[in-house]
Amino acid sequence: MVKKAVKKNLTAAKKEEIRNRFVQGIEDNKGGRKLYTLDELAADYGIPVSTLYKHSQKDDWVLQQKRFQDKYLADLDEKRRQELVNESVAFDKSSLQLAKGLMGRIAQELRSSQDDEDVKASHLQQLASALQLSQKVGKLALGQASENINVGTSGQDTETFREAMELLDQLAESRRKGNAEAIH
Repeated sequence: MVKKAVKKNLTAAKKEEIRNRFVQGIEDNKGGRKLYTLDELAADYGIPVSTLYKHSQKDDWVLQQKRFQDKYLADLDEKRRQELVNESVAFDKSSLQLAKGLMGRIAQELRSSQDDEDVKASHLQQLASALQLSQKVGKLALGQASENINVGTSGQDTETFREAMELLDQLAESRRKGNAEAIH
């Protein structure tokens, strides 16, 4: 025995509820949307399919559904883009903090090495390379080109860099005066 749909009066409120489920669907447990067909809605609400098709065509539910979906997907894309931007900003902040910390550590190492007459040129070269790399990381985190090293910015990181460079110059000068060997 096949069940037939029970004919019910389609009130304005019921019609709007059905239209909303057709046009907007419902959010599923995975964060997506489940859209319904007119046949599914007719069965769920006990309304003849032909009645829903007539109302759907008359009020252009399919176009409304398409517009809703387009806006929904655009909003979803914008939300994802904003999440990626926020994640990128947080990553850049962390990179900048690490670069500043490394530059500070290099400056400390140079200060402690300044009094040591046994400083090897290779150690100075490693510190200079680390300093240059930390500056590149910092500049990239700030959105600047890393190939163009320009110390003309203001702030604590610039002061630390200048300090480190002055220490390198002082160390090289003291090595030249006290020792005739070249620093390589």
